[in-house]
Amino acid sequence: MAQRTYPNITTNIPQPYRTADTFLATSTRGPSPSSQSQFPGPRDESPRPAPRTARPRQRIGFYDRNQPHYGFTNFSSHQVEYKGKIYPTSEHLFQAFKFMDTHPELVEHIRTCSPRPRDALSEARRLKPQQRPDWFKVNIDMMDEAIYHKFTQHKELRDELLATGNAELVEDSPVDAFWGIGKDGRGRNELGKALGRLRDRLRRRTTLD
Repeated sequence: MAQRTYPNITTNIPQPYRTADTFLATSTRGPSPSSQSQFPGPRDESPRPAPRTARPRQRIGFYDRNQPHYGFTNFSSHQVEYKGKIYPTSEHLFQAFKFMDTHPELVEHIRTCSPRPRDALSEARRLKPQQRPDWFKVNIDMMDEAIYHKFTQHKELRDELLATGNAELVEDSPVDAFWGIGKDGRGRNELGKALGRLRDRLRRRTTLD
């Protein structure tokens, strides 16, 4: 006699809610692995843990003289020694780099023109026709060099920089969209990035020591 078949209409019905007819239709010859797999037990409705979200990276701004971390700016009054000569600030040294290989007399002029970093900047701008022709290809490297000498010669600055952990460092300048973030906050922040690179360099050096 041909075996009677039953439509598979209860595949998704959990065990406790099956009718008697359904039970008979699926168990006349006893349970089998295939029949058991067709009717799983009740679903686990326990709540699942919420997915982890990344914590936003801390930002540390610097720019104003009366605010924390003013020493991170090139205008802070930290002298820097470079090749046996003292520069009043790292801004003096950075501006002098524009003439270092071509006009040593202008380097000395920038170094001694005034103790004020803004005056060194103004003089370098006035002498722009004499600056090295590849300046805008090397200016970021020269900034790395200037701040390296500044922070390695002033332990309190080095410790302050290392204490920032992994925070993003931001020169909050409203007038400079290259070294800072500019008026709209979308500037390149190249000084902040340079300080981040220096922090990594100092951290590796401290680990080796």
